[in-house]
Amino acid sequence: MKLLLSTLIFTLTVLTVVAEEPASFGNPPWQPTGKYTHPDIRESSGIVASRQFEGVYWTLNDSGNPAVLYATKRNGELIQEIKVNGVRNFDWEALGIDDKGQLWIGDIGNNSRMRFNLNVSVIKEPNPNTDTEADVIAKYPYSYPENNVDAEGLFIADGIPYIVSKEQSRAVLYRFPELKVETKQELKRVGEFAGAKLVTGAGISDDGKRVAVCTYNSLWVYNTSDGNLAEAIKGQPWELRHNFQGEAICFEGYNLYLTNEARNIYALPQFWYEKAWKIPPKNTQSAVSLLVEQGSDEYKIESYPDAGIDIDGGHVALNTNTAGAQVHQKINVPYRNLYQISAIMTRGPEYGLAELTVNGTTVGQPFDYYHPELLAGTLVKFGVVPLNQGDNHIILKSVGKSTKSTGYKVGVDSYQILHASPFVRKYLVLGPFPKEDANTNLPTISPEKPLNLNETYTGIDGKTIRWREAETRTSGMLDLRSNIGMDTRVVGYAVTYVYAPKAIDTTMLLGNDETVTVWLNGTEIHKKRVYRRITPDADTIPCKLKAGWNEVVCNVEQNSWTWALYLRFTDADSVLTYSPYLQK
Repeated sequence: MKLLLSTLIFTLTVLTVVAEEPASFGNPPWQPTGKYTHPDIRESSGIVASRQFEGVYWTLNDSGNPAVLYATKRNGELIQEIKVNGVRNFDWEALGIDDKGQLWIGDIGNNSRMRFNLNVSVIKEPNPNTDTEADVIAKYPYSYPENNVDAEGLFIADGIPYIVSKEQSRAVLYRFPELKVETKQELKRVGEFAGAKLVTGAGISDDGKRVAVCTYNSLWVYNTSDGNLAEAIKGQPWELRHNFQGEAICFEGYNLYLTNEARNIYALPQFWYEKAWKIPPKNTQSAVSLLVEQGSDEYKIESYPDAGIDIDGGHVALNTNTAGAQVHQKINVPYRNLYQISAIMTRGPEYGLAELTVNGTTVGQPFDYYHPELLAGTLVKFGVVPLNQGDNHIILKSVGKSTKSTGYKVGVDSYQILHASPFVRKYLVLGPFPKEDANTNLPTISPEKPLNLNETYTGIDGKTIRWREAETRTSGMLDLRSNIGMDTRVVGYAVTYVYAPKAIDTTMLLGNDETVTVWLNGTEIHKKRVYRRITPDADTIPCKLKAGWNEVVCNVEQNSWTWALYLRFTDADSVLTYSPYLQK
């Protein structure tokens, strides 16, 4: 869902052909373990691990899709589609399983808070190897005891359905008082979850001792020894920030599986959330794939289990007992620009100091990888450096050890390369205008003359509007809702000026969540009709800046929740200057 996704960070896709890795390490927690490849699985809104059929995982789509369940393997590969007879998919948002061999389908989505036909349906778990259809054997309609709320979380405990609300400020656990087929019941309020809110999925372990709820960027796991869920959800949970955009969650043992809107599947080992380890960004490129040559006395390709860490994955390890060992790697980028160079590193008692050089220039300071406990997945930000278009050579070198370290070892799993040129931070904005009124007096944009920033216009409801200053958030995102208005089905404008000391070939990096049109010096250079999450640098637009001041105008439509814009140009030499006004 587009809502609440404006905090996503876009990671540059490194355009290089990745050679097959010489060893398969599986997947660490920040990398997908699989992906739903079947085209009919459009958005996994619920997931459970089968308790009868080993290696089978059930999922379903949300509203607007057929009444179908999908049996898949752990990697997302389809085993079987199961048509569900006797029920409609109005807004399926969750899936539960019990110890009697039954699946529970949660038609519990209620975005409008105006649904009064909420229900949970039950089928006998089909055999995914032989069955293609399943009949609903019971249907349980319900209502809430107080205000009607939205919900996307469901689990079954002792044969009773529990539902978790999806609310801005809290997550409430409800339960059916008893089961009466086709009889609408008012749910009982069990209590509020400590910490959790905006819950998109929920699950319970087979033994009933752990409950997990997830949101787009976090998960909480609550523990109970006696099955008292009301007390458990008030207690201190394990809390873990993630980057999965989680839509559904389930247990297998005490390990967790999550799915997201992008149809990815993630596996999270029990000890990862128990240790509350921070999950690094998922969009990184394997250090193994970047090796210039393989086979050296100075480093080896090592699995995490061989390194002493009991998780899937692996790294390139500098394993010498003295300083000076190095590994030479090569990374490819599509545009010359400033980039933030980061890496996913391993730390531990025998790990020492290492430094990174790019194209012969040292980036940042040597980093100390000592840690009293073996720890994978540490994100290390080395620094900002200009990279050339195409191949760039990086060398990671062991340079010493800290006073506590027992050795000079260094382990690197993957690299992350992010655009680091500055965003436009100040604009003039104008709007809102009605989107569908062809007679609206809009700004005239032409190559012949700059905008008249003193002109007034007539906006929606006949209001007089004029250009006014607006500043972005610290992330570089221009929030048009807060700077122009909360209306929908409108358009707004943002203008900024960029100074180049000479004519420059560059690339405009644009992020927007609605249909956008962009003019550079009065000439339209980009138009895209789109509805998506707001992320920086989603579109790349090659262009040429003239010497002196250049006018950039963006027209952005607003049709739903967020209404925002990111804008910057590639600027490897740091020569560009931005201003909300045309300077003389």
